[in-house]
Formats: sequence, C-alpha cells, structure tokens
Amino acid sequence: MLSECFVASTLASAKTPASASLRDVGICFHELQPSATLRSTLKKSSTAPNCLAVSASHVFAAQSEKAILHVYSREKGNQEATVPFPERIRSIAVAGSKNGDIVVLGTEGGRLILWEVCTGRQVATTASHLRPVTTVVVDPSSNFVLSGSSDASIHVWSLVDLLSFTKPSSGRDRQPPNSPIRTFSNHRAAITAITVGHSTGRYNFAVSAAQDNTAIAWDYRTGRILRNFLLPASAASLTLDPVDRAFYAGYEDGSVQSVDFYNQQSVQHPLHDASLQATPAQAPSEDRWLPPSADSGAAHALTLSYDGMTLLSGHENGKVYSWNVGRRKYASTVADFTHPVTNIIMLPLDGLHQQAANLKRVAHTIVKPRYDHTLSENTHAAGAVPADYEFSTHLLRPSSETTAGPDWFMEAFSHSSFPTSMLEKGLAELASVGQPGSNTASAPSMDLAMDIDNPAKDSQIAELEAEIATLKQKASVSDVARRTTTDEITKLRSELVNLHNHISELNEKQEQSRRDKVRRQARKEERATRRREAWFAAEKKGKNGDNVLRRMGIEEDSETSGTDQSSDEQ
Repeated sequence: MLSECFVASTLASAKTPASASLRDVGICFHELQPSATLRSTLKKSSTAPNCLAVSASHVFAAQSEKAILHVYSREKGNQEATVPFPERIRSIAVAGSKNGDIVVLGTEGGRLILWEVCTGRQVATTASHLRPVTTVVVDPSSNFVLSGSSDASIHVWSLVDLLSFTKPSSGRDRQPPNSPIRTFSNHRAAITAITVGHSTGRYNFAVSAAQDNTAIAWDYRTGRILRNFLLPASAASLTLDPVDRAFYAGYEDGSVQSVDFYNQQSVQHPLHDASLQATPAQAPSEDRWLPPSADSGAAHALTLSYDGMTLLSGHENGKVYSWNVGRRKYASTVADFTHPVTNIIMLPLDGLHQQAANLKRVAHTIVKPRYDHTLSENTHAAGAVPADYEFSTHLLRPSSETTAGPDWFMEAFSHSSFPTSMLEKGLAELASVGQPGSNTASAPSMDLAMDIDNPAKDSQIAELEAEIATLKQKASVSDVARRTTTDEITKLRSELVNLHNHISELNEKQEQSRRDKVRRQARKEERATRRREAWFAAEKKGKNGDNVLRRMGIEEDSETSGTDQSSDEQ
C-alpha cells in the first residue's frame, strides 16, 4: 500500500509539550497518507529554519546557535554521532547520490563546508559572503550549490570543482580555488529562501525570496533574470510545484500564497517570454490563503505532496497545516508539536513498484570529519589522491531478485577468493591490450582461457555489426534532421529580423505622420488667432474687417502653396 510521510523538526522553546510522548523530541517522522499518524521521533535536537537535511540512511540536524551537527540513523532510529565544526551552522543540505554522500553546511562566517560522510574528507570554501549563510540548496543534478546570505547576495558554486583534488591555479585574472562561479545580486535585502526547479537536464531555474518583498525567478547556470515578482510581504519560506507550474510562499503572519507562472497568456513558457520579463508581476495581497487562527505565527517551512495537491506548512505555534491546493484554502491541522516547526521535508513515496538494481549501496557508517590538512587544504600534488583517502560504504543485495540467473558480481564478491574464470578473463584482456587485430603466439592460450568457440564469436560479431549499422543509420537520420532544423531556424531568424525592421519603419512613418499632424494643427490655430486679432484691429480703426480677412486669406493661400511645393521638391 502506498504511504506518504514527512519529516518535521522543531526549535526548542519553554512551552510544555502537548503530550508526554513529545517531551525532549526535536525531529518527528509523521505519516500524511493514508492516515495522519506519528510514526517515530528523534530526541535532543533543536534546529533553526533551513538546518535539517535527510538522506536515504541518515538525518542531519544542525543545532541552533551552535557549531554542532547531530547525525541520526534512520535504520536504527537513534543518534549516531555528534559532529563539531569550527563555526556555527546556519543552513544545511545534502548532495551527491540519493544516499547523501556530501553534506553541505552554510556557516555564520559566510563560507561553505563540504563533508564527505563516506570518507571524512572536509572541504571549506572562501568566506565569499559578508554575513551568515541563511539558506543552502543543491540542484537536482547535484552539480551546483546555491547559497543565500543576509548580505542580499546568492552565490552559485560548482560542487564538482569544490570536491576535485585538482585545483586551478590562481592568478590575476583567475579566481582563487573554492570560490563561487557566479554571484546573483539583484535582491536588495537579506535572502530568506531559495528553491530550485526539478529538472535534471541542461536548463533549470531557481526562485529566491528576500526581505525586500520580492521573489525572483532566474537561471542559476547563466545568472539571467527570468521574472520578477512583487510580493505583498516578506516570504519566510518557498517551495515549487512538482512540475514547476507555480511557487508557493509562506509569510510571517502565517498566510500562504500561490504564484502561478501561467496566469498570463504567452505562446511559450512564461518564464522565458522576453515580453513578460521586463515587467514585474504583482502578487495580489487578497489572494493569500489565511491560516485558521491569528496566533499561527510565521510559516517557517513549506513542502508539497507527491501529486502537488496538498501543501504542508510548519508554523511558529508548533502546528503543521494542510492546504488544499485545488480549492486554495486551509484544509486541516495535520500535527501539533507544541514547539515552533522550523523545517518540513517530504519523503519519497513508500510502496511504489520500482525495479530493484543488481547492486544497492547505502552508506550506513558515518565517518566523522578529519581535520587533516592533506585532505582539507589540498596541499598534496595537483590531482593526486592522498594515500590515506579511504571510502567506507556497504554493498547490499536487493531484497527481491528481478532477473533470472546467477548474480555473477555477488558471487564473485562473496567468494573466498577471486574465481578462476574471472582471473582467466582478466589475464586474457590484459594480454590483448595494445595488440588489436594481431595474431600472436598467445592467441591459442587466450582462446582456451576465454573458453568461447568460434561459431559463438562469429554470431556475436555479426550481431555487433548489425547493431553498428543500425546506429549509423540513426545517426545519419539525426544529422539530417539537425541540419534541416538549423536551416529552418536560420530562415525564421532572418524573417524575424526583416519583420522587426519593417515594424520599425512603420513605427517611424506613423510617428512622423503624427508630428506633421500636430504641426498642421498648430499652424491652423495660429492663423485663426491672427485673423481674429486683425479683424478686431481693423474694426477699431473704422475699416472693414472682412476685407482684411479676405486679403489675409489670399496671402496665406499663396504661402501654403509655396510651402507645399518646397516640401514636394524635398
């Protein structure tokens, strides 16, 4: 049966717990569906917002106003380690594989600390932020880390570069090692929340919020702004729809708001429509979803269910509210933890049919950070792995076998020694290195070692040649399609440029026509004024004003014809 659970953490307060079971509890595993029940708890933890991270095997909780990280084992349900760090931790995230091989910590000093939990290696970045790092987010591809700070800036880091043993040389025009690759500085106040889209491909975006009552959607790979949103208040938390259709903001007064990317008509994705990017979008204050009580307090954390139809929010009063996204209003109170709820993380669905892999890796043992300069400072030779760099992990057989036949890897792994067949195959491959297509004296022995008959080889070669021919045909078709698409795009771009030029010419002609019309109207009014003044002057002198008007009309007609003739000549 499918079940959906979330992890919530609280900040210690002087309030008495609502029940004795919640005494000294700081982290709760709570079931959301099919029934809202408390599954398990972890004690002795007090976390501030953005200070909780959950991997497949462990829970990492940075303690509030302390330089200590508590590590809990999800399998055993207890605290496994207490890890000290040189600075207070203000934010945390996990990266790497699904097992959370890398823990990224944002410190009070404005730097990032990366901890490889399987090796104990610790890497620290430069203090690029001027103030504490309030939030850290890892993108779905685990290639980039985004860190937001109270100094109103967001740094984009390359996780691969930070963990690499090979560091680029620093010079006048090069950044020092372990520096951010990009800085986003379009906010004007402290960064409060960052959330990243769910794409693992080449294009993705982030939404960041700050205390200047703005939320900005931007491409963190290029730094380009996609859309600027003006919020009715400062957002304390953010989360994105599972398919990136909208983002949700939680405010200090406990209210929640949904900001839809598709509320304006566009022929393409609204975030990439240039005509919409120049104009900030105003999120109406009356569209906020109000909490059930006025004493709910700030919405410190937001998360969405798997289908995106239920929004959970953690509040200052210790309650977790459920919101109906379709009806855009409060639905129910899921849990009451008494202490302020600072973090909520939705866990993957339990019960989905997933094909088991032939090999499953889970890091059950946490290796505490070693303050070894050879690992942390990279003072060894460039690109060289230190001799004491060890990787600790567990290899487990999956619970159910999905493929028929023997598991050759597990047989070899559990064998008392290397099997003879594997040794012979390895020696044969080693002997063939550097001798492609050559018939040497060792060929008969290699054939015996491989123990494969010639008909089987011929059949295998024929299958490989057929597969290569198919791949070549597909590559040729793809190349033709690519060239055709490129030609069409070039033609469309040329036509678009011509269209823009034509529109510019029409706009210039229209503007010139408007200016001419204004000048004609001004001349007409000026002539009418002169005629009235001449008529009154003639009547005052006792002359016939009508005769004066007729003479003026003849003179003006001659002047007009001359002007028209000169304009025609021009």
